[in-house]
This record gives sequence, structure tokens and C-alpha cells, in this order.
Amino acid sequence: MSQKLLLIWFSAVAAILAIAGVIFAFFGLSILPVERESFVPWQSAIYGAIMIGWGTTLFCIGRVAFRRADRELLMGLFYGLLVWLTVEAAFSIYFGIWFNVGVDIAVFALFAMPLLTAIAHKKKKS
Repeated sequence: MSQKLLLIWFSAVAAILAIAGVIFAFFGLSILPVERESFVPWQSAIYGAIMIGWGTTLFCIGRVAFRRADRELLMGLFYGLLVWLTVEAAFSIYFGIWFNVGVDIAVFALFAMPLLTAIAHKKKKS
């Protein structure tokens, strides 16, 4: 398979995942056929699994981006974090879960500081 076809395939799957996220964010997981007594534990497990996967992705890709001083990868990580934490904070505000807004701001700051520093450093060298 060509690199172009593989890129299209990967991008399409990523776009479908993002669209599913939008649907679940606005309509909730309750649109799925899950019994009520299993719902909260199942949601917690899904949330945990997403954080494990996202954390692993950030760890692996972040290490490559910083080692290579790759501005494009660093910016991609920054934008991904910005979208994730902005959307999460917006829904936290909507549902009145104020402590999570603070968590989102803190997590974003902790990730953004090294990313923006590396991006600015790369800009100066270019």
C-alpha cells in the first residue's frame, strides 16, 4: 500500500473517532444500549482507558517531537491538548463541575509550558 493511501486511511479513522467524540459529548453515552446499573462504572472505565491511551500517545509522540525538535509535531501536540482541554472545560462549566475546570487549566499549563518553550526555541533557530 502506498504512503498516501495509508495516510488517507489513518486520517479517515481519526476523523471518525473525533466525530464519534462529538456525538457522545453532545448526546451522551446513554444513546448506547447499556444497562443503567453498569453505566457509571462502564463510563469510568472508558474515561480511564481514554486517558491511558491519550497519555501513552502524548508520551510516545512527545518524546519523538522533543528529541527531533520537530516544530510541526510539537504544534500538533499543542493543538490536540488545546482542543481536548478546552472542550472538556466547556462541558465541565456547562455541568457545573468546577473543580475539573481547574484541573483542565492546570493540565494544559503543565503540558503547554514545555511545548511552547520548545516551539519558541525552534522558531529562533530557524
